[in-house]
Amino acid sequence: MREGLEASRTYTISPEVYEAFLVASGDVNPLHVDDEHARRLGFPEKVMHGAILGCFISHFVGMHFPAGAVVLQSLDTQLKSPCHLHDQVRIDARVTQVAEAVGAVVMSLVLTNETRGRVAAKARVQVGLR
Repeated sequence: MREGLEASRTYTISPEVYEAFLVASGDVNPLHVDDEHARRLGFPEKVMHGAILGCFISHFVGMHFPAGAVVLQSLDTQLKSPCHLHDQVRIDARVTQVAEAVGAVVMSLVLTNETRGRVAAKARVQVGLR
């Protein structure tokens, strides 16, 4: 692991992801489950939970980059624009700091909604290496 190392991966907000998140979170706010309600609020359709992006980040860090024996220590996410069902979200990550003395790595992430051509979120993640 070194500063400047980069990786990316694309995720899809599939119906299965959406349904699993609804069950796990119990968050059935009308904005997230009712297309008509979302349209009344100015959105084209129901808005996906921003925390779904957090799930993608967790998978990315734990299973893809840096993967392996890591423990998520902090996650600071700024949601920039909403995502919708079937959107494809690409995570681009860059290692910004490696603290070998304490076994920690800090990464900067940009989550781009490739379907809608805009940044969905930005995040700063710190993981502990085991």
